[in-house]
Amino acid sequence: MGATDRIVGLLFTMKTSIDNTALVKKFLQGGESLLANRELRVEQALNETQLLTIQGTILAKGRFTDPLANIVIRLDSDYWELIHQLALEASFIPLTINQDRLAGATFIQHSYHSVPAGYQIHCQEASAFWKRWWLNHRKLQLMDMLLLHNNRWYPVSQMLCDTGSIYVKTWRGEQVLYITDRVVWLDRNTQEKRKQIEVNRHQARAQAMPIKYPYHFDQPDRSHCTVPADLAQVIKAGKDRLLVKTAVGIVLIEGQNLTCKLARKLTQVS
Repeated sequence: MGATDRIVGLLFTMKTSIDNTALVKKFLQGGESLLANRELRVEQALNETQLLTIQGTILAKGRFTDPLANIVIRLDSDYWELIHQLALEASFIPLTINQDRLAGATFIQHSYHSVPAGYQIHCQEASAFWKRWWLNHRKLQLMDMLLLHNNRWYPVSQMLCDTGSIYVKTWRGEQVLYITDRVVWLDRNTQEKRKQIEVNRHQARAQAMPIKYPYHFDQPDRSHCTVPADLAQVIKAGKDRLLVKTAVGIVLIEGQNLTCKLARKLTQVS
């Protein structure tokens, strides 16, 4: 293609007003087409594809013909988050992002890595990884969260956070992360939204009786319990049940012939 044809093609593409997201996606596909808008442009340079600003600053470079396709993305640019996120969605993963950041690298390398179907990919600080697991671990199945380690995906079975360190148990063993480490993981079910029931305001006002939850007592059934006076603030008792206020929340204990020891005081429900 001659220089004149390239300029004409560039001007035509700019007139079509392709947005930044679509242009970056085209770059990640590794096509040889000359693309541009008012901010960015894609062009070929030898055996690599480049994504640049209109002023000529290189934002990303990619080699898509190699057996293992890879790209590098400029870290200190206003377009980092956009390019990085779209690269993740295209299965280009920053395998050495922590080392690259510590080394003060200008570009962060992303290598193509297969992602199982049905999973959403994340690359965030380990604190976000821990939070996602903690909020959902009670309903997670074994393969719902996978951690990338040594270029392989491992199911997460257990996590513990203690004094700034996160201990992750996988099939490979235990891995220790700092909360500021960048980690790559997949999930498939934790994004499901809980169903919400919308109540009409007039219906809500018309309800004469409040909903009773199993851990609410209108009045303690004192004919079946004995609660010491100095524990009345933390223990409420009814027939075959105890309600105990603790530092981590309310604990409901149900059953017959219950006995609860707290601060060496005895509370019994018969």
